[in-house]
Amino acid sequence: MIRLTYFALLAAMGSLSGDDGAAHWMQANAEPISPLVIGGSAAELAPLDNVVTGARVVAFGEGTHNSHELWSFRNRLFAYLVEHRGFTAIAAETGYGPSIATDRYVMGEDVSPALAARGVFSWSRSTFDENLELVQWMRAYNGRPTTKRKVRFYGLEMAGCMRADGQPIVDAALSYVNRMDSAQGAELRARFAPLLTSFSREGYGSLPETQRRDLSVAAQDLVSLFERWQVVWIDKTSSDDYFRAYRLAVAVRQLAAHFRMGNRGRDIAAAETLRWVLDREGRDGRVFIFAHNGHVAKSREVSSAGTPIRSSLGEFTKSYLGDQYVTIGSLYDSGSARDILGSFHALNATYAVPASKSGSLNAVVASLKGDQFLINLHRKAMPDAVRDWLSVPRHVRNINSLEGGDDMNAIAAFDALYFVRMLSPQRLAADQDAGPDPFRCEPGTPRV
Repeated sequence: MIRLTYFALLAAMGSLSGDDGAAHWMQANAEPISPLVIGGSAAELAPLDNVVTGARVVAFGEGTHNSHELWSFRNRLFAYLVEHRGFTAIAAETGYGPSIATDRYVMGEDVSPALAARGVFSWSRSTFDENLELVQWMRAYNGRPTTKRKVRFYGLEMAGCMRADGQPIVDAALSYVNRMDSAQGAELRARFAPLLTSFSREGYGSLPETQRRDLSVAAQDLVSLFERWQVVWIDKTSSDDYFRAYRLAVAVRQLAAHFRMGNRGRDIAAAETLRWVLDREGRDGRVFIFAHNGHVAKSREVSSAGTPIRSSLGEFTKSYLGDQYVTIGSLYDSGSARDILGSFHALNATYAVPASKSGSLNAVVASLKGDQFLINLHRKAMPDAVRDWLSVPRHVRNINSLEGGDDMNAIAAFDALYFVRMLSPQRLAADQDAGPDPFRCEPGTPRV
């Protein structure tokens, strides 16, 4: 008589359907990990090798921006991918402008660590220990005598601030143009001047159609000027100087298009920027993305009415990378968090996170044993009943939104899940002088 394993027997009995069946399977396949320390045990993350092998881009999604654990896991995962899987860069949900200081710092230049850390997540004006840990690890890794290729940092956002403002990006791009060709710089400055006070999410609606067109044309002409003089300007400065300024010009064009399409261009712009990052990193480059679950998911979120909400960065990326794009989503249950965006509480206030609501994907996974673990969703041995259950859109928490989350198809959206039972707030860094910051965010609830 052939002996059946416990889970094979359950499947034969039809018990691997519903919440209990999915929970049984996930419990059997959960890979526990210990508290998070950057550079910690590589063996604990080794199960991810089955997920990330062959990937050119691996994305980790935050279930909330307000947690120490998710940022610490990001750090540990990125270090693992660099040291054991040959990854060469991180591209994050942060403004491209602020990310320049971060990249300069990790490349060993004379930049304030606080300014570099703020560039990791420019939506907040604060400095956090978790982001300091990331940039200091990258700088130290790049400084090792044994390092053959330095890792880079890129921002994916046009303007990663709560109040999107195009003027700092225009000013920074034109500063480079003025160094190269003062006459061209002055001509473009004159064209942008009457438009800059309204080049923001709040102000764009006040522009008449003629000035909206003027803004779009000026933004395109700025990009075209860079492209026309690329070879000459690189010779005059450097490849890094040129391309940092060029991408600022592209961000100006992206932001103008974003406003023109009714603030619906954010993920489109991030996906285009990622393609440029991959081009810069070259054929051997591998990029780690860090952004919210909803941005990195490979399928669209679904509204309560059952209709798709929007195309995501992940959906666009999957369309051209296919299986070379891998996503790891994150889930959590309860604990406490810090409102680093000032969305629902005082800026940086801490608050309690209640247990996940019944029936949500978070609650089902929270029913498993263990405080932190990984689940590979693309195991070939997954029973059809479990796959069907995971394919039904279910509530996934997002405590940064009024709705508290979105319905997501876990199988379509993610290749793996990271679960942490208890959240705790990010750790505010001791006051540090960040120095001049041309891209400093101002507080406020409106988002790009």
